[in-house]
Amino acid sequence: MALHEPARRDDADGAGAVTRPDLLGRIAAPLAAINRAPLTSYHVVMVVTALLTVIGLGMVLSSSNVLAFSGGGTPFDIFLRQAVFVTIGWVAFVVALRMRFELLRAAALPMLLVSIGLLVAVLIPGVGMEINGSRSWIDLGFFGIQPAEIAKLAFIVWASSVVAKRIRTGYWLDLLFPAIVGYGVVAALVVVAPDLGMATAVTIAFLCVLWFSGYPTRHFVWVIAFGTVVFGVLAVTFAYRFERIRTFFNTFVGDFSNPQGSGYQSYQGMLSLAEGGLFGVGLGQSSAKWFYLPEATNDFIFAIIGEELGWFGAAVVVSLYLALGWAGMRIALRSADPFRRLLAGTITTTIVLQAFINIGYVVGLLPVTGLQLPLISNGGTSAIVTLASLGLLANCARHEPEAISAILSSPERRRRRWFTLPDPRPYTPERPVPASDAPGRSSAGARRYGAPVTRQAAPRTPAARPSAARPSATPGRDRSQGARGGAQPAPAPRPARGAPKAPAYESMPIPADTARDRRRGATAMTGRNARPVRDREAERRQPRRPAPEPGSRQSPRAGTPSPIHRGRER
Repeated sequence: MALHEPARRDDADGAGAVTRPDLLGRIAAPLAAINRAPLTSYHVVMVVTALLTVIGLGMVLSSSNVLAFSGGGTPFDIFLRQAVFVTIGWVAFVVALRMRFELLRAAALPMLLVSIGLLVAVLIPGVGMEINGSRSWIDLGFFGIQPAEIAKLAFIVWASSVVAKRIRTGYWLDLLFPAIVGYGVVAALVVVAPDLGMATAVTIAFLCVLWFSGYPTRHFVWVIAFGTVVFGVLAVTFAYRFERIRTFFNTFVGDFSNPQGSGYQSYQGMLSLAEGGLFGVGLGQSSAKWFYLPEATNDFIFAIIGEELGWFGAAVVVSLYLALGWAGMRIALRSADPFRRLLAGTITTTIVLQAFINIGYVVGLLPVTGLQLPLISNGGTSAIVTLASLGLLANCARHEPEAISAILSSPERRRRRWFTLPDPRPYTPERPVPASDAPGRSSAGARRYGAPVTRQAAPRTPAARPSAARPSATPGRDRSQGARGGAQPAPAPRPARGAPKAPAYESMPIPADTARDRRRGATAMTGRNARPVRDREAERRQPRRPAPEPGSRQSPRAGTPSPIHRGRER
């Protein structure tokens, strides 16, 4: 029985009485209606972004007032500075929401080059600012910027642009190059800083681009294995990183024998979460922010959320990130443009994974990496870049095929105002990157969609061919006719023994067509022309009609005389 159909029950008299729908049906019906709406993804991204921004500003105000007051200022100094960055971030959100994707793709390479220049400038003494052992900020007086955050977004846009051109005809090396070159440059400059947390975020973005572009799973596993080995070597190279790994293993097994040592921060974070309980101690009533928990406004702000808002408040934050992940994956699956598909999937996965990595090391399930909680932690550059990324995600949501149809057919579209968003444009397929002749880098050797189908000329019969011994009276005419239709292409040579076989034509079965064929009783022998089994059984059970007499002109499909016979009777 369908979920939306009313349930029936039998009373004492045996008659069926209609009851109210069950609880599952009442919940599933509006959810299904919301899922079918064309602009659901756009609205979810806007609502989740606004809620996370408000929660972030409230938690920054609650967790930073003691620190700001102890520095000689007012309790609102850190909050006001974060509010200014969030305002700039919302301006970037609106600009990204109104931006044309053609302009974004044209500006992808200049953005990447500018971000690489900023990463190089960070390493120059006197320009870069070192905080907590990492030279990752550029001091601009009133505030500082983190070029690694800008480079991460620029790399996502550039890599999605260059890989989108190679999705259809690209060999696996074509999908890897030149994206891996840009990743290597950005990741190397971030590691030299050193900032292993941001290097992890850039690596996640690169792996997401490869995964959503259809990179072969076997090669993808090798890439992950190689990256794991490299990060393992980088983690044990420096003493403080190795100490974080050792602290993680001790915390994971519950060993707090040295709570004042390297595991002090993890220990205090778990104490804050435990003190909150189910409902928390109240907003602004945290005791860990009184210099018990280091980085309470940045890396470990989720511990303050768990202490003040309790388990339910932390569950709301986690649910918002899960809703953002669902909306982003929905946008990526519904996008017709490969560039928008890669951009939406990569931005969503990067933000959501970064959030859960932060939550994971706060609760002791992952080693501390220094990644901030997006839109909630105190950080100006992170807030601006994250809001700009979500603006691009909302822009991708407006360019879903169903969303474009709904927007262009809406009556509100006729009343144009200055703040109205521009009309979305349907996707126009672009010309793919031509295949090169170099072996191993050419898409001709491993075409993903098979060889192009062309119409060949029908072979001429031997009787129609002109005889070679007969002299031609008009040699010029015969030569022109032979050039147009007489010449036949040479047969394709048979491949040598042991040569690699050409890849088979890849096709993806449509689930609806497969289910319909299965209902009709189609098999590999009958194909889609098979009739349903129930129709054949019904036809077999019908009584056979008497055969017409040999001399009559009645139609075998009807018992009435044919039109010719009726005319003769008249």
